[in-house]
Amino acid sequence: MKLSTKMIIITVILIVVMGLLTMGAISTIVEQAMTQQLEEQGLTYSRMAADNVANPLLDGNVLIVQRTIENLLQTGSGISYVYVIDNYGNVIAHTFSGGFPSNLTNINILGSNQMKNTILLNMQSQGLIRDVGVRILEGLNAEIHIGFSQNSILQWVYNVRKLMLNLTLYGVLLGAVAALILSTLITRPLKRLASYALRLGKGDLEEDIVIRGKDEIVELALCLNRMRKDLFTGMQMLRQSEESNRTLLEAISAAGEGIAVFQDNLNKKGTMKFVNEQYENLTGYTKAELLEMEANEIIDSESGKQIEEVWERSKHGLNLPKQIEILFNRKDGTKLYMEASYCNITYEGNPAIISITRDITEKKKTSMEIIRKNRELAALNELSKAISGHMNLKDKLYEALNTILQVVGKQAGWIFLYNERDNDNKAELMCQIGILPEEALTQTKQFQSCSNFPKPNSNSIQVHSSLSTACSIKQLYLPDGTKALSHVYVPLSYKDRVLGVLNIIASNLESFTKEDLNLLNSIGLQLGVAIENAELWVELNKKEMLRKQLLNKVITAQEEERKRISRELHDESSQSIAALGVGLKSVIEIMEFDKEYALTVLEDLKNNTSSILKELHQIIYDLRPSLLDDLGLLPAIRWYVESRLSNTGIKPHVAFTGDPLRLTDETEITIFRIVQESITNAVKYSNAKNLYLGLEFGQDSLFVYIEDDGDGFNIEKALAQKDGKESFGLLGMTERAELIGGEIEIKSRSNNGTRIELKLDYQNFEEDRYEENQGLSGR
Repeated sequence: MKLSTKMIIITVILIVVMGLLTMGAISTIVEQAMTQQLEEQGLTYSRMAADNVANPLLDGNVLIVQRTIENLLQTGSGISYVYVIDNYGNVIAHTFSGGFPSNLTNINILGSNQMKNTILLNMQSQGLIRDVGVRILEGLNAEIHIGFSQNSILQWVYNVRKLMLNLTLYGVLLGAVAALILSTLITRPLKRLASYALRLGKGDLEEDIVIRGKDEIVELALCLNRMRKDLFTGMQMLRQSEESNRTLLEAISAAGEGIAVFQDNLNKKGTMKFVNEQYENLTGYTKAELLEMEANEIIDSESGKQIEEVWERSKHGLNLPKQIEILFNRKDGTKLYMEASYCNITYEGNPAIISITRDITEKKKTSMEIIRKNRELAALNELSKAISGHMNLKDKLYEALNTILQVVGKQAGWIFLYNERDNDNKAELMCQIGILPEEALTQTKQFQSCSNFPKPNSNSIQVHSSLSTACSIKQLYLPDGTKALSHVYVPLSYKDRVLGVLNIIASNLESFTKEDLNLLNSIGLQLGVAIENAELWVELNKKEMLRKQLLNKVITAQEEERKRISRELHDESSQSIAALGVGLKSVIEIMEFDKEYALTVLEDLKNNTSSILKELHQIIYDLRPSLLDDLGLLPAIRWYVESRLSNTGIKPHVAFTGDPLRLTDETEITIFRIVQESITNAVKYSNAKNLYLGLEFGQDSLFVYIEDDGDGFNIEKALAQKDGKESFGLLGMTERAELIGGEIEIKSRSNNGTRIELKLDYQNFEEDRYEENQGLSGR
């Protein structure tokens, strides 16, 4: 645009602006003055009308009120309507020919202490109306409203604006003529200067600019001449630099790296001025889109501080970082990790920053995955150290909890285990950190009835970050004084069986990352194995202790049995044999003198020999019943029960059912000894009246039971006795049953009898059926 045109336009704009401002100011003053006059006039008319209708209204003469307001309407003065209403919005009288508008009853209603009020209404049929409401008399439940038309004011304002607009148009014409004359005088030498400058722009730097005179334009021409010389020198150097830069950029682009140049532009910091094709591919934006964007628009907030630091260092002339990692937000919403190098340059004559970036997303993901794996391995290693050793289970879990809280960076948590001994799944608090023991105990008890958490059959980790107000965990405070806001449930499971729960509390809603949850899930499995191993270790130690006690008892029993056999042989059989020898010697001596007496003595000695044989047979049978070898298990058991209980006052009840099998010698003697031990215990301790014994031969198994109706006993208490005969007898039966692959179950309660059950699978034994015992089935 030419300078003369600009001067004319500026002059016209100034005249128009000043004219419009003047027109607006005068219009406003006129409108305000007339509006004020109209309001004063409205109040005067309203008060007069209120005085005129006061007496008729008090007398209840509505007809006079109606005539009065109609006469007031006919007086003119810009009155559009008059109406009288009471405080409840009921219309008493009005001048509307087409019916009273219903919406007026809710507009400009006076308050109880208000005597007057004025508002401006926009009525479609009459235009702008100023409604003036006046209370007729103080204390009287009625008010009068008069509407004054604003049309006369608007007409005045319109006429004033029209006049000012005409004056402005005349001023515009005069100003344009004056600006044209002035611009012609100024632009004539400038046109010559522009033609020379145009030659410079086209690269014609050989000829100087010649303009005669002594004014500022001549000084400008001299400056242009000096600039021409500098440009000529700079162009030579720029051509050489451009060749070098082009070669460098082509080499970097060929390596697949993105290049971008950033410059501050007006209020925008870091606007992109140049991008190569690789930079477009990396960001997902087109070149046109990138050149309208700032650097921060594609940089993730995570890397925002790094970019701000680059710009601050550039602003203060400091060296820029040669290599940093930043996070890009691509156009499609994905994120890329970039390795970027920055350098200060001059671009198009202004300071700029060039950035060279390359994609390291895969490398970063691999590195982060390695770090995460190392972190998990380190955590699991620390946890393994914490739960190893010979500490008891509570100490191990406390060390484990302390290690876990350090790894995930939390302050509080607790661990409880489910007690399944009585099949009631009661929770038992094992340890806590960051909360008081009584709080942890309360949380453990409330955990099973809380609707936010699963019952002890859920083996999946769960995060609860929107705890309800009623949740007791939300009432807890952490050691740093912050309130619990989120909670993670980590099942301690082993083979799909939840043994306990690890609970960790945090003070913010987004506290547990996906990596934290994966790590905690692994920890839960590891702790589940540790708990199971600890329980197995305790059980193993207990069994080992019992085994040692049982072994000692077996050895003691063997020695006692040897002593008994030795004593019986010495006290009975050996004495009888010695007496037999003495008798035989005496018979030899008597035979010579009294043959008949000798025969009598020999008869007595014969009887003594039979007694000695019976004693030896009894000792041998106690060691192993010959009946068991001769006839088998069922006859031996029936004989033993009946003979053992014959003089005890206990009535035997023996029953054999099913199709009997002949079992191995080891199995039959074991079953016989279990029955023998059970009956011995019943005789010694039960005070029973009846004893029931049964063998049930099934298709694949043998079921044996021995039951009495005696006093019974506490099984746990009996097994806990040290060196107790009852406990060794029970343990001995259990060990015997396990040796042949059977299972023993002992059922007893005080004053409710005792029942011992043995179950044995014999499907792998040789099925030689009893032939001689077929008639033994039944009671």
